Amino acid sequence: MNTNSPAPIDDFDYETFIDGFEEVTYWHFAWYSKIMGALLYDQSKILQSHHECRFGKFMDQTPIPPGQTKEFNVVRELHQQMHEAANTLMSSRKIGQKPNEAIFKDFSETQGQFTAAFNALLRGTMMSMAEQKCRVWAKENSVTPAPAK
Repeated sequence: MNTNSPAPIDDFDYETFIDGFEEVTYWHFAWYSKIMGALLYDQSKILQSHHECRFGKFMDQTPIPPGQTKEFNVVRELHQQMHEAANTLMSSRKIGQKPNEAIFKDFSETQGQFTAAFNALLRGTMMSMAEQKCRVWAKENSVTPAPAK
């Protein structure tokens, strides 16, 4: 589990975080598609845990963006719930039969919450990066930035 304290806002490498976050988000959706394929085509699939997949490893190992600890932890928790719901879903179904509707609904709802949470984290991180760039520019050009609203 990532227990790193956030770096000071002007020292944080936002671009590296955003690039990594975008990449692992792609891999998360690829994993989700594999789950859907396994359900549609009666495939048995060994599922990864949160800590084994690329998204989970990223969340466990990357520094938390300043001011985004709550959002970061919500994303990490929902990601773990996604993996748990996928495991429950896959183990509840019988080959040749539809999966349990309530379990599938839970899995889908968790995916929706996860999507909203990672969009909030990405948005907040991008706003912080813009503020950081404005402060650096203002300092380099001897301009006093306007107070934050």
